[in-house]
Amino acid sequence: MRMHPGVIRAALRGSRPLFASNRIGVNGKRRMYDRFTRVARVPRGTGYDGVTIAGVPVEGMRPPGVGDSGGTLLYLHGGAYGLGSARGYRGVVPRLAGAAGMTALVPDYSRSPEARFPVALEEMVEVYRALFSCGVEPESLVLVGDSAGGGLALALAMTLRDRGLPGPAAVGLICPWADLAIDVDGERPETRDPLITPSMATEWARKYVGGHDPRQPGISPARGDMAGLPPIVLHSAGDDPLCIDADAIEKAAAEAGTGLFEHRRFDGLWHDFHLQAGVLAEADEAIDHMGARVRALMTEREAAK
Repeated sequence: MRMHPGVIRAALRGSRPLFASNRIGVNGKRRMYDRFTRVARVPRGTGYDGVTIAGVPVEGMRPPGVGDSGGTLLYLHGGAYGLGSARGYRGVVPRLAGAAGMTALVPDYSRSPEARFPVALEEMVEVYRALFSCGVEPESLVLVGDSAGGGLALALAMTLRDRGLPGPAAVGLICPWADLAIDVDGERPETRDPLITPSMATEWARKYVGGHDPRQPGISPARGDMAGLPPIVLHSAGDDPLCIDADAIEKAAAEAGTGLFEHRRFDGLWHDFHLQAGVLAEADEAIDHMGARVRALMTEREAAK
């Protein structure tokens, strides 16, 4: 069933007081966020397997019709570093993986405030390393993340480069939260986004950052060095208060002379609208575009091997 964007926008705005409430604890908001992300219905015929990689619970997702040799999509879920789960992304990730013709792995990385920076980043470094011992080649691996997961994906790509590890064939960033220093300082501007407010971003940023410098690239990769990274496909939304992070990433990529960088802005849409895949036509189109582009980049990397 398709929904008009105005209907979804109204529903998101109606949810804002709950996510902003101080009366609802972290666990309550986690349950709400999982219900929120499950709007994207699971494609019929999708297979799931729970595994543990480098001590981290990971959910494997196999879209219908995708075989073992199609490549691997390592997906880092969003949720402000404190919300979100692999189970909650059972609808959207198989759609993206299906569009890319790949199987997907979605780690349940440790969340804040129980685990602050750099716990999640170091966990993802170890998961990435462990995939090589499982037979996954970097040429057949793409890394994608949305919102906080997008910031984590970019920070991971930078960390892999800095530690001399081979990077993935491509990186996909969906409305990335990539400059938490703005939020720690309380300087993020207000936009027309129906759900996300600057005060929400500030609250979750401070929970994740703790006593660390929020300007370091592991926390705010939009401020990091973009040189030597894999090809990047970036999606942002015009009404999203985090769209300025996407612009900062694009500027940093241009200054670094990064090889292949694509940025597509979806005007008139809100933060992480991709999560409404299956009910919002614009989300389906964006998911298909991201899947096709990371697939094409992986194919080019494999051919150049």
